[in-house]
Amino acid sequence: MNPNNHDLKDKSDNTQTAKDYIGRIAKQLLTDYQQTKEERHNLALWEESQEFTILGVIEIFTTDIRGYASQVITSDNLLNHQEIGKNLDKLKIFNIPYFREWYFAPESNYPQIKRYVETLNYLRLLIIEYLNGVISSK
Repeated sequence: MNPNNHDLKDKSDNTQTAKDYIGRIAKQLLTDYQQTKEERHNLALWEESQEFTILGVIEIFTTDIRGYASQVITSDNLLNHQEIGKNLDKLKIFNIPYFREWYFAPESNYPQIKRYVETLNYLRLLIIEYLNGVISSK
């Protein structure tokens, strides 16, 4: 399917295109995560002296968002789409003060992990947008 064709008239084609794109981003996250191995190791060493865990927050967000992505991709009739949308709207990793401080700290040099988090957040927003489309079309 051509991702540049935004004028598809058939709703099922639009829905499938959105699902395919969500699936592609979710799959890319797997590759991106594997590429963060060294940075994750370094971050884990740094976290030993902290009262919080950045990696733990990322893991929780990853599990939740990928789970919702999987539901969207595999289901044609999400009965709980409103609940999923509300849950995703609450999953704002940058609303966690210690995560935000770590992310924006000048000495926090973890570009691959940060890119991973950005893509994960993008996937969250894509799913919300998809679900809003499902809600508005009913």
